[in-house]
Amino acid sequence: MNTRRGLWPVILMIFLVLILIYSCVAEYEEPIIPPSQFTKQQREALGDKIKIAIAFEDERFPVLPNIPPYDTTIYQFVQTLYDQATNEMRRDRRSPQNNKWNLSRAWNITILNRPEKNIFTIPGGGLYLTTGLLRNLETEHELYYLLAFEASLMNEKFLFYQMINRINTNALTKIAEGSTHRDDPSIQDVVNLIDNLEFDADQVRSLDRITLEVICESSIINPLGISRIADQVDNDWFWLNYRTNYNGRSDHLRQLINIENCGDFKTNGNYARYVLSRL
Repeated sequence: MNTRRGLWPVILMIFLVLILIYSCVAEYEEPIIPPSQFTKQQREALGDKIKIAIAFEDERFPVLPNIPPYDTTIYQFVQTLYDQATNEMRRDRRSPQNNKWNLSRAWNITILNRPEKNIFTIPGGGLYLTTGLLRNLETEHELYYLLAFEASLMNEKFLFYQMINRINTNALTKIAEGSTHRDDPSIQDVVNLIDNLEFDADQVRSLDRITLEVICESSIINPLGISRIADQVDNDWFWLNYRTNYNGRSDHLRQLINIENCGDFKTNGNYARYVLSRL
């Protein structure tokens, strides 16, 4: 009996089964992770990785040293205002217990020694702003508006949703967890877009409303700090190129303000003393 001839049909069947299995694996697509399943802990982890990656790009993101005389002046002044604006966000009392910001994790500011007027947040609350922006502000209430605006943009998921429009949720999940593969989007792809994500006028209008609420609930500061900035016509505000301005912005905001719940403080000279005089 020729056993070899009898084995050929079996070998052929095994070969066909292997081809079928390989085809199924090759056509497999990983399930899409919905944005709602991307937790605040993952956003914090993603933000930590972005911060590390930014630190390695010191030519693109040159940092103003946080050492004397800066640590007791500019950094302390801006950080204090940012902490005040974000206090309720970080406490996160309205979110479910399993999806809150880590209250013990600081939302730190970093000042970039760059001439353009820009400010941006990263997931998890870290904030970057430029010396060019600080030099072109005049008062505490202008700075406070920008801090509250950017913090709200991050906290209310505007930032996250804009990121997943450019890099999908699955890829961001892998980056946050440190499990990317060679052909996946990388942390470098995130860093390349983080300071120039564009938000349209409708998004900015919604954020303005939220920002007013944040300012009035967290301070006695006049909530119209955006007015002079919004009226800029020279188009050299890098920040306004990506946070789209809209006509009648100042008047629109005045109509939204509840005077009884908002303060009127603009400056006591400390912005000039602790920021402008140091730059």
